[in-house]
Amino acid sequence: AITAVGMDEAAGRRIEGYSKGMRQRIKVAGALVNDPEVLYLDEPLNGADPVQRVRLIELFHRLADEGRTVVVSSHVLEEVEKMANRVIAMVDGRLAAAGDSAAIRAAFTDIPYRVRIDSDTPRQLGSALLGQDVIRSVEVLDGTLHVQTDDLGNLGRLLPSLAQSLDIRLTMVQPEDLSLESVFRYLVHGQ
Repeated sequence: AITAVGMDEAAGRRIEGYSKGMRQRIKVAGALVNDPEVLYLDEPLNGADPVQRVRLIELFHRLADEGRTVVVSSHVLEEVEKMANRVIAMVDGRLAAAGDSAAIRAAFTDIPYRVRIDSDTPRQLGSALLGQDVIRSVEVLDGTLHVQTDDLGNLGRLLPSLAQSLDIRLTMVQPEDLSLESVFRYLVHGQ
């Protein structure tokens, strides 16, 4: 278990001399000692440095790949996104949603998706998109096109052909609100 969390070099030292991140890793090692099928971890990355965060996340993925269930409680949603393929979101102590963040986001049918589109001519592309049924709104901010759509799939099919017909070069198309943080904000505030 000590090896699994990368603590071999500190195994002979007293815990009192460990950093906060090292203490977290020792707690994870303690949870692994009896080779459990289910691990319950509360803020397991708290205090860990960036390198150790990556290593712990990799460990959790390996454990899951071995068929174990790893349950993580955390308020750091960006890290939860890296660790989990299924999320249970609690709001005010109650279950608000469960599933992967994209499926939870898709359930908000009344809130359009926000999509960032980088191109060489954002205003021209924005004007062309305005007449499309799939588009709710178009805005150009600081040279970047932002659109709202109810249908990411149709927008994804429309953009390449529209850009080609207008001889516009697309450099990036990125949904802006599929992150777990965005989904949680929708769950809490509805916006």
